[in-house]
Amino acid sequence: MSHVLQLRGACALSAFRLAKLVASLKRVAPAVERVVAEYWHFVEMDQAPGVEARALLERLLDFGAPAARHAPMEAGVRSSQQFLVVPRIGTISPWSSKATDIVRNCALDGVLRVERGCAYFVEH
Repeated sequence: MSHVLQLRGACALSAFRLAKLVASLKRVAPAVERVVAEYWHFVEMDQAPGVEARALLERLLDFGAPAARHAPMEAGVRSSQQFLVVPRIGTISPWSSKATDIVRNCALDGVLRVERGCAYFVEH
């Protein structure tokens, strides 16, 4: 039986792209106040990783600017919704192929696949 780790990652979009996304969303939903976007990594392994293996995975997948962690219900925010965007089931993205190769070359043989998704937190 395989084991899937979920690891939060870095910012997925620059401040410029986030502002552009908020402006687009406001055209269809004027109540939108802010959007936070961060990468999420999913690591499928043949068994649960040990402490050292997990630490190595976290170091390998720690790249880019740190994400502004979503804090639901901040002052002035009435509600928020989360949208998780991942590759279609049954497909393997080019990012996944390369990331899986890199992880395996770092002596993490139990890794079956590494995939990346993007979590969007829309606050209104």
